[in-house]
Amino acid sequence: MRSDKEIKKRKNHLIARFARAISYIFDGSVLAAPVFAATSFYNQADSKSVFPSFITAVIFAAFIPYFLILFLYKAKKISDLQIARRKERLFPLLIINICVVAGFFALLYLQPQRLMMSVYSIYLIGLPIISLITLFWKISFHATYITLFSMVFMIVFGKWAIFTLTLIPLVGWSRIKLRKHTLPQVIAGISVIGIISLSVFYITGFLTTSYWSVNEISYLFKSTSSYLGLVLPGFGACLVFIFLYVFLKEYIKGKKTSLYYLEKHISFLNDN
Repeated sequence: MRSDKEIKKRKNHLIARFARAISYIFDGSVLAAPVFAATSFYNQADSKSVFPSFITAVIFAAFIPYFLILFLYKAKKISDLQIARRKERLFPLLIINICVVAGFFALLYLQPQRLMMSVYSIYLIGLPIISLITLFWKISFHATYITLFSMVFMIVFGKWAIFTLTLIPLVGWSRIKLRKHTLPQVIAGISVIGIISLSVFYITGFLTTSYWSVNEISYLFKSTSSYLGLVLPGFGACLVFIFLYVFLKEYIKGKKTSLYYLEKHISFLNDN
């Protein structure tokens, strides 16, 4: 029979493996391909520039950055593929920013669809801002990429992409669980790219009420508002219950630990 300690250790190991898998699956280099594929091929008018634009965007925003990071890792210039150490990020980010700028000029030559240019503009604006923040503070790139992924998919697919919102806290949890980021760093990543994305989509006309996916999502929330009125109080009560349970559990655990050390100290004094 395994001891409780061994069971707990194995459980923590499995959770850590799951969190690590989430981090690799939803890495920025991986997410770039589906993001640009959605903006290039779904519901777009026939155009000779669609496929070349997709390939160009993926090469400059994903392939070159990924192989650069792989090369630096093989050369032992960085400690891991996700560049967890902030100081190791500076040189790769400089090269990646140059690649994204070069890709923007290549896309201007190809003249892709407006949605593609809007999404690439978010990369062009967001990456330098996040890179500057990284000079002073370790903001979460994973949080920014998954937030952009979710927002783009909702712009492209409407209500059918609402489920992608659940991926944002999942990826955030994985980064915190692996101790790569703190909660404020994850929230900052979500907030920065969220503001930039909403601003770009608004300026380019994809957040107006005339755009079909915005109408669809608005209708979805309006039609479910009466049900949310019933669900949210119950959800809030569950959160309060969970908070009280965790608080009491930690409080009792702390008391037991204090009593244990107190008894051990008294026993030591009696022995002497």
